[in-house]
Amino acid sequence: MDRSMMDHNIFGVITEMEQKFPIYVTSVGSWHNQEPMMREHGFPDFQWIQTLHGTGRLETGGKSYTVSQGQGMLLFPHEKHQYAPVREPWTLKWVTFNGAHMADMLASLHFHRSSVLNLTHPDITLSKMVSILSLLQMQNPLRGVECSALVYQLLLDLYLYTSRSEVRSKQQQAEQLAPAFHYIEENYNQPVSLQQLADRLGVTPQHTCLLFQQTLGIRPFAYITRYRLRKAKELLLQMMDMEVRDVARHVGYEDSSYFIKLFKQQEGVTPNHFRKIHR
Repeated sequence: MDRSMMDHNIFGVITEMEQKFPIYVTSVGSWHNQEPMMREHGFPDFQWIQTLHGTGRLETGGKSYTVSQGQGMLLFPHEKHQYAPVREPWTLKWVTFNGAHMADMLASLHFHRSSVLNLTHPDITLSKMVSILSLLQMQNPLRGVECSALVYQLLLDLYLYTSRSEVRSKQQQAEQLAPAFHYIEENYNQPVSLQQLADRLGVTPQHTCLLFQQTLGIRPFAYITRYRLRKAKELLLQMMDMEVRDVARHVGYEDSSYFIKLFKQQEGVTPNHFRKIHR
């Protein structure tokens, strides 16, 4: 492969408008064979660097990591780091980005520090970087807006399709929970026990709770409640003549007062008020 066909280093034109975005792209590119890189004071932007071929080694935060095909490095700004090839050619693609609220945004996705991530679907993130590269090379004056949207999608892909060490990705955890989700969808208007969900998954009730917590950040019964209230909102607007107590019964609550209390806790308004503001 001609190395010149692989090497790119394209910078964005950062306008004052883009600097106000929550997230904007500063550069994107690729190297056929990454040379050793040492940054004593880190890099000014956030970086996502993904391995296509070969193997490298990253040192950051006092730790050393091997980075191979199907893995990438999410690096935070101004953090000392160095990386170098171990098995050449170490072929990489990268995108760098920043934004006024980037640290908070990444924290909300559970990314708090520089780390090496395993990808369950490497092509998904690679396709985003290819699209960003194409956009930055265009003359479209609003290309920065489209790049901002793409890098946000990239971060969501990292949230869904990456994991640290041998821990499974969110997407893989959700796939394991699929039988439980299906059971809830089919039986939300009936009493649903933790044991019934565990039986569908072939695990213990305790492990069922752990899976829900790891995947969704809530316990199974909290998810059931939110699903029931979602169906209640649909019924309230689809069946305008249905009494609130009948809506409650249709989504699994015999006690309408309890249903109204739960509804107000989540929506901030009563079911009747919800109807008024939406119709």
